[in-house]
Amino acid sequence: MHRRVRIGVLVLIFLTIATGCSKDNNILERAGYVRTVGFDAEKGDMIRVTVNIPIIIAEASETQQQEEIFSKIVRSSKEARILMQRKTSRKMVSGQINTILFNEELSRRGLWSHMDTLLRDFTISKRTEIAVVEGAARDIIETHLPGHSRTNQYIDRLLKKEFENQTLPHVLLHHFCRDYFDEGRDPITPVLTRSDKDLEVNGIALFKKDRMVGKLSASDIFYFSIMYHDQNRGEFTLGLNRPELYSISFHAINNSTRKTISKTPEGKYRVEIKIDIHGGITEYIGNLKMSTSERAELEQILSRHIEEECNRIVKKMQQLGVDSIGIGQHIRNKVSYKEWRAFYKDNYIQDMDIVVHTSFKVKNFGNFFY
Repeated sequence: MHRRVRIGVLVLIFLTIATGCSKDNNILERAGYVRTVGFDAEKGDMIRVTVNIPIIIAEASETQQQEEIFSKIVRSSKEARILMQRKTSRKMVSGQINTILFNEELSRRGLWSHMDTLLRDFTISKRTEIAVVEGAARDIIETHLPGHSRTNQYIDRLLKKEFENQTLPHVLLHHFCRDYFDEGRDPITPVLTRSDKDLEVNGIALFKKDRMVGKLSASDIFYFSIMYHDQNRGEFTLGLNRPELYSISFHAINNSTRKTISKTPEGKYRVEIKIDIHGGITEYIGNLKMSTSERAELEQILSRHIEEECNRIVKKMQQLGVDSIGIGQHIRNKVSYKEWRAFYKDNYIQDMDIVVHTSFKVKNFGNFFY
C-alpha cells in the first residue's frame, strides 16, 4: 500500500513538472524578445521609437529567421511599447535588449528622461550597450546590410568586439548613468555611422551631464582611450608621411596612465598625466633600422606625436567644459571633502592647468632583422 502511495505521489510530481514546462514553452513561443531599440528626435518634444524583434519560425525540417520591426512617433518609450503591442501577435519582452541607439539630434537635446525610463525597468540589463548614431537610428535598424548577419546581431557583435579588443572604451548603460551622477567625470558613448553597406565606429560622443556637446573623430579614439584607462591589448596604426615614419602599425598595446595633482602659485590645480606605452610592431614603412640604436629615434618620434595629440584632445575637452577622462574624480579622491566642495563647479575643467607627457617603447619588432 505504501509503495502504491509513493508511486502515485511521484506520478503527480512528474505531471506537475510536465504541465509547468508546457506552459513555459507556450509563453516562450509567444514572446517577442526585443533586441535593439532606437530613439530618434522628432518635432517638438516627440520621439520616434523603433524596435527590432528577431523571430525564428520552424516549419517541418526547415528553420527560418525573420524580423518584426515596429516604429512609432510618441511622447515616451512606454507609450510606444503599448502602441506596438497592438500590432504584434507576440508579447513584447525587454529582458533581451542588447543595444540602445540614440540619434545625434536627440543626444544634443538631452537623454536623461529616456535613460531614467530604462533604469526604472528592472527587466532591462544595466549592461546593455548604448551608442549615438549619425543620421537616424530607425534607418540603421530597418536596413538589411548585405554580407552581414541580421542588423541587430551585427551592431551587438561590432560593439562587443571593439570593447573586448580595447580599441574602444567599454561603455554600457550603467557606465553612462554612473558618470552622469558622478561629480568628477562626464559620460561618453561610441558613435556609429552607416558607411555604404557597412556600419563603423566613427568616434566618441562627449556629454555634459546628459547632453552631447561634442564629438571626437575615429582617429582620436586611441589617444582618448589611453587617457581614459589602462589597457593591455589593442591595435594602433599611424602615418606621418615622413622618411623616418611613413606608416607604422602596432599590436598588443599596453599602457599605464598616472595622474599627478599639484597647485600652482596662483592656487590653481595643475594635473600632469604621465602615460607609459608599450607595443609590438607588426608593420613599419620608413628608413630607420629597428635592430640598431635608430629604434630609440623612432620611439621619440612616436612619443612626441602621441603627446601632442593627447594634449590637443585635452584642450578640446576644456573648451567644451567636459571632463570625460575623470580628472575631477582623481582630484576628489586626493583632497578633503571641504576642499573639493570649494573647488567643484560647473565647467571646472576649463580653469585647470593640464599637461600630458607620454613615453613609447617598442617591445618587439618581428622576426626580420636588418
